[in-house]
Amino acid sequence: MGPLESVKPLLRGRFHEAAAFVSLGACLMLITRASSRMMIFAVGIYSLSLICLLTVSALYHRINWKPAARAVMRRLDHAAIFVLIGGTMTPIFLIALPNGMGHAPLAAIWALILVGILQTIFWIRAPKWLAALLYVGVGWIPVYYFTELGQALGGYGVGLILAGGIVYTLGAVIYALKSPNPWPRVFGYHEIFHIFVVIAAVLHFCVINDLIA
Repeated sequence: MGPLESVKPLLRGRFHEAAAFVSLGACLMLITRASSRMMIFAVGIYSLSLICLLTVSALYHRINWKPAARAVMRRLDHAAIFVLIGGTMTPIFLIALPNGMGHAPLAAIWALILVGILQTIFWIRAPKWLAALLYVGVGWIPVYYFTELGQALGGYGVGLILAGGIVYTLGAVIYALKSPNPWPRVFGYHEIFHIFVVIAAVLHFCVINDLIA
């Protein structure tokens, strides 16, 4: 926590805390609706990644950790963002793209995610803009497959993926710039970032829900 954030805003972590509880029921519903082993596997990976991100984020931001524990939780929090990116892409690439077309790009995505996770572990003090750039760069890889995804998901599904990506990107920009920061003691730039994450996650949840319908 930087010098300008020596006192946590009152709403720090609240949005992800609430979303974590909602995600438990929503993801359970997804898994019970999956109709094949591939769907169960892909949706299971996605569900774990979403619940992991929201839970770790809520724990990290809500609890006043001691310095050593806080450093560990910060690494887990940042790594969980990469895990959610991969988890979200897993059902999209495995289910939507036919004939195993999504296997190779998905493997490449998870390899890049591993690089991002290693960065969060070994260079935790990296500039916020670098972390944001990594998140956005990996997260926009599906743009190269929009023709194929469009055939599988239709304009509505692709529109939701795009909208979610745009919302994530705007959130990452706010996180990197630390602005706007309207009420630092109650609701600051980090809370705006968390709200954008929740909105984008809902949009992508809708895509995956339609995939297994």
